[in-house]
Amino acid sequence: MSFLNLGLGELLGLIGAISAGVVALYLLDRSKRKQVVATLRFWTDSDIRTQLQHRRKIQQPWSLLLELISLILLLAAIAGPRLGLIDTSGRDHVLILDTSAWMGSRAPRPGTLLDQARESARAYLRALPRRDRVMLVRADALATPATAFEPDRQVVLEAIRLSQPGSSALNLEQAIQYAQRALRLQSERPGEIVFVGAGRVPEQQAELTSLPANLRVISVGTPQENVGLRKIGLRRSATAPDTWDIFVAVHNYGTRPHDTQMELQFAKSPAGSKLLHLQPGADEQAAFSYRSKVAGDLEARLNVRDAFPQDDRAVIQLPAEASMKVLVYSKEPQLLRPLIAANPQVEATFESPDKYDPAAPADVVVLDRFIPRAAPRANSVWIEPPANGSPVPVRETKNEVKLEKWRPDTPLGEGLRTQDVTLESAEVFAPANGDITVAESAAGPLVVARSTPPGAKLAVLGFNPGRGLMKYQLATPLLMANVLRWMSPDTFRLWDVQAGTVGTVTVPVEKDTNPSSVRVLDENQRPLPFTISDGSLEFFAGAPGTVRVLRGDRETLYSLTLPDVAEAVWKPPANVRHGIPKSAEQQSPPQDLWPWLAALGGLGLLLDWLFYGRSRLYQIRPSSIINWPKRSQERKAS
Repeated sequence: MSFLNLGLGELLGLIGAISAGVVALYLLDRSKRKQVVATLRFWTDSDIRTQLQHRRKIQQPWSLLLELISLILLLAAIAGPRLGLIDTSGRDHVLILDTSAWMGSRAPRPGTLLDQARESARAYLRALPRRDRVMLVRADALATPATAFEPDRQVVLEAIRLSQPGSSALNLEQAIQYAQRALRLQSERPGEIVFVGAGRVPEQQAELTSLPANLRVISVGTPQENVGLRKIGLRRSATAPDTWDIFVAVHNYGTRPHDTQMELQFAKSPAGSKLLHLQPGADEQAAFSYRSKVAGDLEARLNVRDAFPQDDRAVIQLPAEASMKVLVYSKEPQLLRPLIAANPQVEATFESPDKYDPAAPADVVVLDRFIPRAAPRANSVWIEPPANGSPVPVRETKNEVKLEKWRPDTPLGEGLRTQDVTLESAEVFAPANGDITVAESAAGPLVVARSTPPGAKLAVLGFNPGRGLMKYQLATPLLMANVLRWMSPDTFRLWDVQAGTVGTVTVPVEKDTNPSSVRVLDENQRPLPFTISDGSLEFFAGAPGTVRVLRGDRETLYSLTLPDVAEAVWKPPANVRHGIPKSAEQQSPPQDLWPWLAALGGLGLLLDWLFYGRSRLYQIRPSSIINWPKRSQERKAS
């Protein structure tokens, strides 16, 4: 027996005070006695006032007793007595619900593994004492609290109902550490840490043994067969820019071999197929090539029926092959054709200077040794411009000019080297502030670049790269390629397209990569945090989506749409508590007694009013109750 609202001392104090008041009212009754007489003729007014004295004897002891019992019952009902074992202090528990991607797999019985985990979590809640508080934590790659330490079970049950499988693998170690920290910082009476789930974890956590003493594990599901896609990589071929080299990795998560047919489709048209022989716990790789210049969706599909169909299909959106339109105005196009038209990503058109059109559609305009009547609207390359109309002032024109050095610290001079090159004739420029010097002689700059608002760029070459000794130098085609790449970097961007799993992504980079030259953007162009260490760039994506990694002229597009399925199954040690606690299951909930006590108290007051109230509907006196057996015998005798 326990009281919900009042303590035993408080209840006894109230009973004593109220009982004393009721008894005092009976003893201090000053009401006048009613006397019935035949006439008032012989009665006269008295000058002596009636002496009122306190009663020393209670006339209606049964009424007093009935009222005291009724009031005691009502006070007991207010105290809230409860019958049963009650833990008045309560404990705090953390319920870790496995919401990793694997929990969306089919269960042996109808439903998913998460459906079984929800039912087990509800059973554990029913087993707990009512005073206990519970925090629900959803665990996949990150531990996310769904509730605080909540005494209301309906709130926790609703949070369990709303839990859904995620896309990342379970990080059990992090979830347990989070639960320990929550109990240490937010709880005065820590209870249990309860893990409910399948326990499929990465290999490094398969032997997790550093566990808290208050851990309880409620396992769901059994090992099931599954074959899934792990990674798809695509890259433009180095020999054929219109061809994609495709790499696919498939993993067998089961315990027996599987033969699986894998098919590729581009824009819903067959693009390749291959039969894979997968050993238990092993990867199988397949390589394909597919030629396409247009954008479209590439789909990889496994023709298999297993427990986890979410990783049997992946779709990647491939970008179209970019090309640059270059319009060359030259009287000697044969000198420039090998430098410009040899690039398969460049669509070069050669025209004579008299056909010059400043509004002609082109990405880059090349002006060979002439000044146009109007400046081109597009990016432009000026080769030996006449001094009277050069966009960069010509300081002087010299013969037999030695090319002293290149400026590799600029994007246009990157990777350029020459030795003992003397130009037959060259123009020396006088660059302005902000101009980029690419090549220099002892007399001054020979190649200058400028970026002028609102975005048009120009480069001025003081010599013809197709004449003299320069046409035999390796730096010549590289110079032209650097100029075109600087003017339109998206055209020459090196594309890598990856389809992978949600979670932590590792990108190999050069060891001397400067973090300031790297950008990692999500599909909404928002930057994502990343780290670079030991030649690897790492970032974390907790939800499916597309992430772009930009490094100079290289862009890697990650389509993170595959769920991350961990390879190993965690087996808890034998000393860890398992299942739902039986003692708590068999405990009957406490019974509230206040409705019965209130009803009895009210009934007692009603009887007192009927028998002893002013209305006296039922005239019952103590003498009549005592003599009742005697009167009944006299009536029988008569």
